[in-house]
Amino acid sequence: MPELPEVEHLCRHLRSSIQDATITEVHLRRPGIVNPGEKRSRASSRDLLLDGTICNLERKGKQLAIEVEDGRILCIHLGMSGRVQVIKRNESVDLEPHTHCTWLLHGAPEAREIRFVDPRRFGGLWTLCSREKLLSTRWDQLGPDALIVNPDILARRLSGRSRGLKSALLDQGVVAGLGNIYVDETLFRAGLNPRQPAGTLKPDEIQCLVTEMVGILQEAIRMGGSTIRTWLDSSGKKGDFASTHRVYGRSGCLCVSCGQLLKDKIIAQRQTVWCSKCQPLRRRRR
Repeated sequence: MPELPEVEHLCRHLRSSIQDATITEVHLRRPGIVNPGEKRSRASSRDLLLDGTICNLERKGKQLAIEVEDGRILCIHLGMSGRVQVIKRNESVDLEPHTHCTWLLHGAPEAREIRFVDPRRFGGLWTLCSREKLLSTRWDQLGPDALIVNPDILARRLSGRSRGLKSALLDQGVVAGLGNIYVDETLFRAGLNPRQPAGTLKPDEIQCLVTEMVGILQEAIRMGGSTIRTWLDSSGKKGDFASTHRVYGRSGCLCVSCGQLLKDKIIAQRQTVWCSKCQPLRRRRR
């Protein structure tokens, strides 16, 4: 699943390639991907930003918002396998299977079209009339963004929680943007056990957790994210951060730090890999 680094990398590329462009045509091929789970009438092309001039792109957690000058917003969640393609003016690219919506552009520096592709259809497009509506609905239940969270805020979010760190950090209401990849990698580099009760961390451990979390996310953004199976950025490139993974996806391998065999277990419904020597479980009272 695309996590914060992949979506941030996408957001930055879209800012440079489609901001200030006007959407001249919208072609929706699968209506069910618009406002999934909501009881509302079928979205119109205007709801999908037709005739709007793109003035802002922003991200929170794993969600991307495209805003046009009259205030309409399209919120994109990539789900498990979603991605946004940018088609350049001089390119002729066949429509991929599972392309659910396309937008034709005028006035972009190089792009002539963007496409939303999602083979597994766990992602979606949400149409909103304003940024205020975005903040009060789609983004209202999200915790602070993992890229900018500070130790004091995270300490308050984790305080009193008995569930393990892995489960807590995957909860988008605690901190927004982390998924299985970056939680495992962050906990390894911070020397914290994924089963450690979240409310038992000491201040210096929370400081280390935040430092490693932000550092890993920034590094992953610079490298275009992690391509595990299907992730490609908007220009069709794979992310290179997977080559640096120390625990994620390395079940049955030796720890890169101490040489001990890594452990793995299903935690919070996710395959979790860690080193029991480098990440000891510390028995404490909350």
